[in-house]
This record gives sequence, structure tokens and C-alpha cells, in this order.
Amino acid sequence: MMRFVSVAILCAMGSTPVFACERPSAPSSIPDGATASKEDMLAAKKSVDAFKSGMEEYLACEQSTAKKDAAGAELLKVADRFNAQVKAFKAKS
Repeated sequence: MMRFVSVAILCAMGSTPVFACERPSAPSSIPDGATASKEDMLAAKKSVDAFKSGMEEYLACEQSTAKKDAAGAELLKVADRFNAQVKAFKAKS
């Protein structure tokens, strides 16, 4: 009987994720494209790309539709902010 209970517990543990999905933090800042150097913009791009990759992993892991929607909205907000600064950076050149 004890062996059956142990197997049942292990099966139950295997059906739920052991680690929770870890939501990445958005980049702390995006430089002003009108005044930023090329190096600043490249560093921001790396930061945004890392955030995007982390968020894609989070979205693949997360089960809650509400959390997925909020994360997707945050990802779009960061991408829009960065793209606006890239546009400003290119306009000054």
C-alpha cells in the first residue's frame, strides 16, 4: 500500500510544473534616439532582444490567459517604445 501511495504522489508531482514560469523584467531604460550614440542604441537593442527572448519563453510556459495577455501587451509596449527611438535615431543621421 505504501508503494502505491508513493507512486501516486510522484505521478501527481510530474503532472504539474516544478518551477513557476519566470516573467522577465522589461529594460529599465531606452535611450532617446535623437541624442543617443550608436553604441547606446546597440546596447538598447541587445537589452530589448534579451527581453523579447525571455518573454517568448515565459509566454510558452505560462498557462494563465490573463497573464499571457498582460505579458504580450508589455512586450508590445517595449517594442513600440524602442522602435520609436530607432526612428528618431535614424532621422538625425
